[in-house]
Amino acid sequence: MHNRIRIATVTYNSAGVIGNLLDSVPEGVEVVVADNNSTDDTCRIVEEAGVRLIRLEQNRGFGTGCNAGAAGNTREFIFFVNPDATLTPDCCRLLVKAADAHPAAVAFNPAVLNSRGRIRLNRRSALLPRRDWTPRSYGGTDNDLSVEVRLLHGAALFCRQAAFEAIGGFDETIFLYHEDDDLSVRLQQAGGKLRLEHAAKLMHLGGKSSGGSVATAQLKAYLIAQSRIYVETKHGKSAPGLQAYLRATAKLLSPLTLLSRRKRAQALSYLRGVREFDLESYSSGK
Repeated sequence: MHNRIRIATVTYNSAGVIGNLLDSVPEGVEVVVADNNSTDDTCRIVEEAGVRLIRLEQNRGFGTGCNAGAAGNTREFIFFVNPDATLTPDCCRLLVKAADAHPAAVAFNPAVLNSRGRIRLNRRSALLPRRDWTPRSYGGTDNDLSVEVRLLHGAALFCRQAAFEAIGGFDETIFLYHEDDDLSVRLQQAGGKLRLEHAAKLMHLGGKSSGGSVATAQLKAYLIAQSRIYVETKHGKSAPGLQAYLRATAKLLSPLTLLSRRKRAQALSYLRGVREFDLESYSSGK
């Protein structure tokens, strides 16, 4: 069963976490690490683990790294896993079992658990109407639900390789954030279904692969603003630029923002991302 899976993970200065992920992968699962030009010991750790490493000459973002990791995959499934995650022993086996039981489904999430054991859901998306958001109840830890959803979490995305290839993989225009929303929508537009499989579990620390400084928070806010405008424009949403300005203003005027230096920095960076967004430049990667 494990010989039907390739795991692809994208690293960038992930030396502090990548070893734990590699140690958790069961025997028989192929692993490919696409590294976005790390300057720490990430590549050395991967090579010493005997795992295939793809060295990318520059950091072109998450989606590009995922596509590089999936390229040439001859196995049935591609499992995108963040480098700061660790698999439970049965995670891969249970995902394959779910895929065999639900042939109309093309992509799956396991239960993505945070450090407190709570499930991290990608519940909401600007690309979906509110009625299609994932119910909060699906985040309960007292169930083994196997349910259809409309949105998947990119931290641990298990997909049929053929379906992934059929839609052209991740949109490489998106540097970071909202690429999982975009992929979820396109998989469904191509006729596939998405599922959440609570019985299969992994731990995801969240943010540990990229750090937690104020500067990092500012960069994330800037990228989130630009990525959201891009995907909303791509999918024909109404007035994405205006909506982005309204969100930025609301963030700046929030009392929580006024009381927190970190949140003020994030809000200002989000606004800068909105003001500096240019579709032509963004699409060309400039």
